[in-house]
Amino acid sequence: MREIFEGAAVIAAMSLYLIPSIEADARGHRDAFAITMVNVLLGWTIVGWFAARAWAHNRRDEQPLGALKRIRRAAGLATSQKILQHAQSRAAMESRAASGAAAGRRDLKRNCA
Repeated sequence: MREIFEGAAVIAAMSLYLIPSIEADARGHRDAFAITMVNVLLGWTIVGWFAARAWAHNRRDEQPLGALKRIRRAAGLATSQKILQHAQSRAAMESRAASGAAAGRRDLKRNCA
């Protein structure tokens, strides 16, 4: 029974020690491997553990992606609006052309009769 308790304590201690690495991996941090190395090699100094934790918690690398998403969304919206305007103007031209062709056929029938 004592061995089970000791094993559980070791697993709990390792889990707590590796929290910065686990957090970086869960967030999909681009520097997850470097954070893990700092955590494993310098985490025992407590300062290294807090540095790895702060680095893993840093979301600075995700901010440009948010701006990029906004730019892409705006560009997509502008493109779709332009396509819609083009389709509407084309439909209007085709309906004018169709009504003009029908009027031309009526005039042709009147002239032939």
